[in-house]
Amino acid sequence: MAARKRASPNNSEKPSQAEDSSKTAAKSPETPPSDPPIAPPKSGFILKLSICFLVPYLYLINYCYNIDQELKRSILINAGLSLAGFFVTVRMIPVASRYVSRRNLFGYDINKKGTPQGTVKVPESLGIVVGIVFLVVAISFQYFNFTADSN
Repeated sequence: MAARKRASPNNSEKPSQAEDSSKTAAKSPETPPSDPPIAPPKSGFILKLSICFLVPYLYLINYCYNIDQELKRSILINAGLSLAGFFVTVRMIPVASRYVSRRNLFGYDINKKGTPQGTVKVPESLGIVVGIVFLVVAISFQYFNFTADSN
């Protein structure tokens, strides 16, 4: 807790003009420095790529291989949770990127063609988002994986 200063007996009731102008200047909101925009995820490309991989995967599981129903259920739950984890990760990376940039956890990109060297900020520590989502999905899968006969 900061100590308060006592008012000196020489001060008059009204503050001077210089003090008024300094107080109003201190109260004016400062504009935050403009950060470079974060590129949005390429949702169309991600959707097309997901369909290209999911259609053969689901075809093989459902029609080509004779898989026990419980095992098939477990595989599909795992695929669904993994897909949900992927979309959560894609959604959370821009949020975490803005947060770590505000906390000055960034580096400078020096090897990208077409950009001035050392001026493009790259957020650091975004692997924590992927790690947290992975842990949540893995723990959630353990809940769905157990059956009535498991110990």
